[in-house]
Formats: sequence, structure tokens, C-alpha cells
Amino acid sequence: MTTAKHEALPPPRSGTSLVVTILLMAISALLSGYVTSTILDKEYKIIFAEMQKDCHQTQNDYLTCRSHAAEETTKWRIYADQNIRACQGYVERHLGEDILAYKLGSDGIGKAINRTLEHEALQFELTQSEAKATTLLNSNIILNQEVEALEKDRAIRTRQIKNFVTELEDAERALELRDLERVECDRYYRDLINCEESLDQAKQDKVNNEAPSSHTVKQLSDQVQALQNQGKMKEAMLEEMGFTINDARKEIQSWKVKAESLVEKVNFRSRRDVLKQYGPGPHYVQIALSQEETILLKMAPLDLMSHTIHIFMNLIQEKMYVGGTFLLAREHILVAAPIDAFDPENNQRLEEEMVDEGYFPDGALLFHQYSPEFPHEKYTVGFSSTGGPLFYINIQDNIEAHGPRHIDNEGDVEGDPVFAEVVEGFDVIQRILALPRNEDDSLNTRVQIVDTYIVESDAK
Repeated sequence: MTTAKHEALPPPRSGTSLVVTILLMAISALLSGYVTSTILDKEYKIIFAEMQKDCHQTQNDYLTCRSHAAEETTKWRIYADQNIRACQGYVERHLGEDILAYKLGSDGIGKAINRTLEHEALQFELTQSEAKATTLLNSNIILNQEVEALEKDRAIRTRQIKNFVTELEDAERALELRDLERVECDRYYRDLINCEESLDQAKQDKVNNEAPSSHTVKQLSDQVQALQNQGKMKEAMLEEMGFTINDARKEIQSWKVKAESLVEKVNFRSRRDVLKQYGPGPHYVQIALSQEETILLKMAPLDLMSHTIHIFMNLIQEKMYVGGTFLLAREHILVAAPIDAFDPENNQRLEEEMVDEGYFPDGALLFHQYSPEFPHEKYTVGFSSTGGPLFYINIQDNIEAHGPRHIDNEGDVEGDPVFAEVVEGFDVIQRILALPRNEDDSLNTRVQIVDTYIVESDAK
């Protein structure tokens, strides 16, 4: 009777093998992800440290050279202008005296001759002064070339910083993925505990319903022990993964703090450069379509948008928009850019200048700026979402359309940088808006920017 009962026992359930297989696959995937993320973290730290060091050094060199060049150029230009004006005034004054002396009669001939000799001497001095001025201008050209080289290097560093920001965002997404994997592991672990409880229950039912078989009990005990060991391994792995994720989050937070510090430094230096180059403000910019048609912009408060204002005023001062056009007129915005859709040769020139100066194709700004204290109200001026150099004039209140907002499948979006407002030239804007348009709202009439310049607040 006992032998017959042993032969009738069912084979071990296949569900246990399936659970073990799934657990092994999950453990393998987690180990592979952990090793890969560790290697990438090490390489990422080394690369970013080198980039940050090079970027700081380049910025320091650029600011030193630019400051020195500006001071020397201003000093020599003032010196040359003073000499030229003094010599010209001196020559004109003595020439008038010579002519008067000649008319007074023969008794003034000797005096006129002496004046003529003095005039020749002054002309010689003037020639020498002009030669010195030419030398100074050549020196200024060389300094400008050095500044341009530093500007190009700054553009390269800017692109490197933007690439770093992209890598940082990728790392954050990878951490989110790890969180999801951890949740999945927790679910597998709960299934393991449930399986262990089921086995314990089956073992107890077996003891209650029939005489225990030493072989079956041993098998069940071994399976329970194996599951317990796997559960402990899983707990250790989850704990280690938690430490790794926490360390990665701390690292990301550290880099965010460093990035915020870098932004503060750029804003401080931008504000300092604007005050040094263009005065305390308020700052005005003039965009001329002809001698009669101009649009006057007043910059936002410098403390709100210092970096964006610095870049835009440099674009204006360097004439980067001259030759560009107003190219798009929609119901809510009027768009202008260093683009000429009507002249391919001019358009190619404009694009090459923007690329050489580092303003295109990655945008003119080092980072995105937006202040709710200066929103997208009617007749304000903003950069596109790429950070310029394309800019647009808000024809209506666009706070919801171009300010901070939430977009499905994209999440929260920062507002476009808005940095100025129109104070004169509203009739010019209305004339452009009334021009015929193509189907894509582009203007089919060329509206070209012929000049741009900074207007001193005193003159305004």
C-alpha cells in the first residue's frame, strides 16, 4: 500500500522553473545596466571636467584680451582725433591770417611768407599725425582680428556646453528608466514571496492530507531554500541599486548647482559689459528700413535679461542684421532675421557671417532666459525658441502662446526670451503687416533692414 502511494505522486510543478528563469533574466539585465551606467558615468565625469576647465580658461583669456583691446583702441583713437582736430584748426586759423595779411599790402608780404612756412611745418606735422593714426588703425584691426578669433572659440565652447546640457538631460532620463526597472524588480520580488508562501501552503496541505514523503518534503524544502536565497540576492541588488541611483541623483544635483553658478557669472559679466560699452541706460536700438522708416526699440531692464540684452545689442552694434529682412507676417507676430529670400548671394553672405561669429545654427544665446516681469505683451520683442538671431515683434498679447506653457507629449516648455518693446515706428509695422503674403505667411515683397545702431539715452 505504501509503495503504490509513492508511485502515484505528481511530478514537481513547472511554474517554479518559469519563475526561476524570469528571475535570472531580470538579474542579468540589471547587472548589465549597472556595469554600463558605471562606465558611462566615469567617462562623462572626465570629459565634462576637461570641457569645464577649457571653457573657463577660454572665457578668461577672451575677456582679458577684449578689455585690453577696447581700452587701447579708445585711448589711441581719442589721441589721434585730438591731434588731427588741433592741427586742422591751427592750419585753418593761420591760413586765414595769411590771406588777410596779403590783402593788407606789401608790408605784410614778409609776414605772409613766415606764415606760409609755419603752414608747411604744420602740414608736415599733420602728415606725421595721419601716419601715426594709420598705424593705430592697423593695430586696431589686428586687435579686432584677435577678438574675432576669441569670439569663434567662444562659439565652439558654447556648442560644447549645450552638448553637455543634452547629455545631462539624457542622464536624467536614464535615471528615470532605472526607477521604472526598480519598480519592476519590486514586483518580481513580491511575486517571489507569493510563490514562496504558496509552496509553504502546499507543503502544509500535503502534511495535513497524507503521510509525508521524505523525498517530496526534501524537494520542497530545497525549492523553498533556493527561493529564499534568490530573494536575499534580490534584496541586496535592490539595495545596491538604490545607493547607485541616489549617488547619481546627487551628482546631477551637483552639476545643476554648477550650471546655475555659471549662469550667474555669465549674467554678471553680460551686465558689466553692457554698462561698460553702452552706458547705464535705459538702452535704445534703432532699426532702419530707409531714412524715413525706422523702428525704435527700448531694451528691458538690464537686471531681468542681462545676457539676452547683451547678445542682441552686440548683434545690432556689429551690423549682423544689416542686409537681412522682415520675412514673415502672421496674425500674432512679425518676424525678422539675417535672411534674404530674394537674393541668394546676399543670403549666403549673411549665413556665413552668422556661422563665423557662432550665432548660427545653434543660436546666439548661451542659455535660455525668460522673466515673468517682462512678458510677451503686445509690441514686445523676443527671440525665437532657438535663442536667436531670428527675432519677432508681438502683434498681440502672446503670453499664453510664447510664455511658459505645457505641451502634450513634451511637458513643460520655457517661455521664449523677450527683451525689448517698440516705442516708435508703429506705423512702419502696420505698413509691413498690410503687404501681400504667400500661403505660408511669408512676405512676397522685400522689406530689407538697411542699418541698425545703438541710440544713446541722452540723445533719445
